[in-house]
Amino acid sequence: MQADPNRMLTTQEAAGLLGLQPCTLAAWREDGTQPELAFSKFGKAVRYRYGDLVAFIEARRASSTLLARQLKAPVQPPAAAPKRPERRKPKQAGHSADGQQSLF
Repeated sequence: MQADPNRMLTTQEAAGLLGLQPCTLAAWREDGTQPELAFSKFGKAVRYRYGDLVAFIEARRASSTLLARQLKAPVQPPAAAPKRPERRKPKQAGHSADGQQSLF
């Protein structure tokens, strides 16, 4: 009997199919390290499509350790450093915008 590819599995069921702990799937969802592993959210419920899990497994099949190493996700480039605010030249005390000296 073949499983329905559209059947929705819980995190626990998906983890069991993959031979992983549910916390591993939760970590992958949080940090995005396995973007090919799609999931759906229905309110607080998280579900995995059986067909997506099978495709995820098949995409990671390898006949040697060397080939398996090449399956690793590509390294993401580091995020750009936040832009520093532009420093403004401090106004000189006692001078107005038109360059005239103020008495106050």
